[in-house]
Amino acid sequence: MTQKTYVFGHKNPDTDSICSAIAYAYLKQALGHAYIFPARLGPINKETQFVLDTFQVELPELIKDVKPQVSDLILTDFSMAYENDSVSKTMAQIIGHPGRSLPVINDDKKLIGMVSLSDIIPAYTDAFSKSLLRDSETPLDNIIDLLEAQVYGFLKSEFVQGDVFTITEITDGQQLKSSDILITVQQEMYLTRAFATGAGIIIVSNALPDIVLHIPDDYKGAVLIVSFGPFEVIRLLIQGIPIKNYYQKNNLEYFITYETIDDVKKNMLTSDHERFPVVDVEGSVISTISRSNLIDFNRKKVILVDHNERNQSIIGVEESEIIEVIDHHRIAEIQTATPLYLRIEPVGCTATIIAKMYHEANVPIPESMAGLMLSAIISDTLLFNSPTCTEDDRLIATELGQILDLDINNYGEKMLIAGSNLKEMPPSEILSTDQKLFTMGAYKISVSQINTGDFRGIFDKLDDVLMEMEQMCERENLNLAILMVTDILLGGTELIIAGEAKNLAQLAFDFQPGEFSKYMNGVFSRKKQIIPPLMNASAY
Repeated sequence: MTQKTYVFGHKNPDTDSICSAIAYAYLKQALGHAYIFPARLGPINKETQFVLDTFQVELPELIKDVKPQVSDLILTDFSMAYENDSVSKTMAQIIGHPGRSLPVINDDKKLIGMVSLSDIIPAYTDAFSKSLLRDSETPLDNIIDLLEAQVYGFLKSEFVQGDVFTITEITDGQQLKSSDILITVQQEMYLTRAFATGAGIIIVSNALPDIVLHIPDDYKGAVLIVSFGPFEVIRLLIQGIPIKNYYQKNNLEYFITYETIDDVKKNMLTSDHERFPVVDVEGSVISTISRSNLIDFNRKKVILVDHNERNQSIIGVEESEIIEVIDHHRIAEIQTATPLYLRIEPVGCTATIIAKMYHEANVPIPESMAGLMLSAIISDTLLFNSPTCTEDDRLIATELGQILDLDINNYGEKMLIAGSNLKEMPPSEILSTDQKLFTMGAYKISVSQINTGDFRGIFDKLDDVLMEMEQMCERENLNLAILMVTDILLGGTELIIAGEAKNLAQLAFDFQPGEFSKYMNGVFSRKKQIIPPLMNASAY
């Protein structure tokens, strides 16, 4: 099965992160990349939900990590035994199998046990009894295969239903059940006696090639013609017993396709086994693996949009294969094992870059994708008020608005207000709606931003917000937490700070000692107006 490639933005996704992932995945699929899909790394905010609802676009799949999983292993061992396979067939498989053990499956390919050489040996050493095949629920197909028999007449059941007799132990006139099996030889006297017993299955041993056998017209059973002698037939019958009578059912150790390779390694180190079944989420066995398989696996392929820093990305991103990065932020710490397509432009929104890529690829922009990309531009540029907004953002937004035939300013104000009724939002949601983490020297800093038309609503719950910010600093080992409450209608941002490193805010934004909240007129951009002064302050 072809491996999926996921397109996703940063943790705590904002509107640009979600909309750009969807729009770029759509573009890649339109260019023939059928297995590229959008994803998200967390819950979406109200603003983004408003956008998806407006343009009737489905929420992308939530993924939690891209750590290598069992499903990414290169599987080469597909040996397994069905529960009704004969001990002979299973023995041959095990002898030729490197692990000397096999998973046992039922007809639905579900794992029901494991079988090894030591489990099967008793089948070769146990004494033969008349009822052994019946008691073991032996399939007749096992017998036919082992004896390489030619079958004449009709088999009345799928499994052995009766006892097994040899012609030498039958007396004249003795009657057998129609379910019984009788072993005889190719001699007229013994054949006549065999058919007279009423046995349902007659095995004719020592049969010569091209034998012409006369079967009485009134005989309703089946005749098996075999070349083996009678003693060899008995030996082979024992080997026809199904392995369901011998395999181990308890303390099974197996791995499911969604388990991470790290977890598999830990479990293998504490196990006495050498090989382990791999099952899918339905419980069906697909392969077996050993420690050597853990060396060779396919890394998950990912495309990053709207970020390029590891601490803003998904768990396990360093173990994945990053094949593309589309972003509009500073370049931080990209490290890849192979070359990648990297496109970073100094514009206000990732969606602006992606809209350009539609043009460059001559792919028409459908209304739904136009709506998503326009919304992302409005969100990231705060309706073109942010200093990060460029002429490219304005031109692309105008073009997308024309595709949609809507009033951009009117729609933009509705979208921004819809995403932020602060009175109804708990402090944790206010802080996580659009949160990014930054490492600046020795400092770990969180900067959250929320756009609102309800600016004064933050002061009704300021104490609770400050308490949540302090707790977040302690919980996440942050030195400083900053919340930007931005109101485009008012034309500025209320900056709220918490944490042990408030002195950075004092240096960067002229906070006074003891001050934890400050209105900053004309401040809209985290990227251009908050992060650079903080970086300068952290360098002192």
